[in-house]
Amino acid sequence: MKKEIKIAIVFLIGFLTFLWLQKPLREYLSLILFEEEIAKQVSSITIRIILIVITFGLIKKLRLIAFTGLNSWQNLKNIQAVIIALVFIIMGISGNWTTYTNTKLEILILFASSTFVVGIVEELAFRGTIFPLLIKSFTKTKRPILISAVLSSLMFGLVHFINLFSQPENIIGITSQVFFATAIGVFFCGLMVRTENILIPCIIHALVNFSFGAGKLKQPIEEFSNIEEVSGTNWSSLIPTTIFLFFIFIGGIYMILKTNKEKILETLKKE
Repeated sequence: MKKEIKIAIVFLIGFLTFLWLQKPLREYLSLILFEEEIAKQVSSITIRIILIVITFGLIKKLRLIAFTGLNSWQNLKNIQAVIIALVFIIMGISGNWTTYTNTKLEILILFASSTFVVGIVEELAFRGTIFPLLIKSFTKTKRPILISAVLSSLMFGLVHFINLFSQPENIIGITSQVFFATAIGVFFCGLMVRTENILIPCIIHALVNFSFGAGKLKQPIEEFSNIEEVSGTNWSSLIPTTIFLFFIFIGGIYMILKTNKEKILETLKKE
């Protein structure tokens, strides 16, 4: 096994282990300071801010700064690549507008902050660290960027299965999260190599979380019939959701194939 792959695996294990600290921190905060929902958001934000600092330090240590574009953030390329993503984000925000307006302001602010830091840390971890490490490992293959994008996105998707520990009964919902995360992971890889700056997928990722994660803001106490309806599989939305996932996956593949492979490999070779 190549050194870069070993580093990527060890980093991923450490990343997930550190995320686990959110649970005891949440329990501690809910006992001494906050109500449960606020404690949940504060613990999420705190752990992820620490992870952002750690991951950014690792990116510098592994000399991946130039690949991420963080050394020249003002030089963005192919910014038109974000247009389609922004259209879906606007649709998501519009569809959940009532949920936002019915949520307490402090909870909404914490939720927005949480989605922001989650977007940043996951992009730094998977697109800023694991993705380029895999590219280095597959340099001698015909399509190192495409292979690395699919593999890093598959890793990104599969880690969502850890949600089964807290929601063992929601196997269908969490499996759909895995497929969604894998597809959008490929899209974010394509977006990063096309714009040549990780800040763009960071921002888009945060906005996607905010616009499509609004279900977390809904009141947990509902009528039993409503809970039963929500927890079941919404077969009427299965086809459009599948089409959407296929569309963003293909969009990511297209952007990767349009990328200057030699330029990216040269950037990683210099670092």
